[in-house]
Amino acid sequence: MIVKTLTMTALVSMIGFSMSGCASKDDTVGASNPAPAAATSGGLQQAMITIDGGKYTPSVVSVERGKPVELTFTGGKELGCGGTVVFKSLNISKIVESGKSVTVNFTPQEAGEIAFTCGMGMYDGKVIVK
Repeated sequence: MIVKTLTMTALVSMIGFSMSGCASKDDTVGASNPAPAAATSGGLQQAMITIDGGKYTPSVVSVERGKPVELTFTGGKELGCGGTVVFKSLNISKIVESGKSVTVNFTPQEAGEIAFTCGMGMYDGKVIVK
C-alpha cells in the first residue's frame, strides 16, 4: 500500500513538472492592451514570433483581412513540443529548429481568429483578423 501511494505521488509530481512550462496564454492582451499589429511592407503584413520556454512571443497578432500575411517563427533554446507549428484551420504545419526560422504565408479572407498550436496542442496562439 505504501509503495502504491508513493508511486502515485511520484507520477502526479512528474506530470505536474512536465506540463509546468507549456502554457502560452497571454493574459496581457485585452481591451486596454490590444494584440500587436503585424507590420505592413509593400502590402504584406509581417510579424515575427519566437518559440521558447513553453510559449509563443507574441502569442497574439492582429492582421487585416484580404491582405497577405507572413508570420516568421523562430526557435529558441527551449523548444519542447513547440518544434512543430500547426495551423489546423489552414491545413499548415511547419517544423522549427532551435536558432532557425520558418515562415507561414496565407491571406485571410474573413474576420475572426486563426488559432495555431504546437504539435501536441500544448502551446497556443492566435491571429486576430479584422
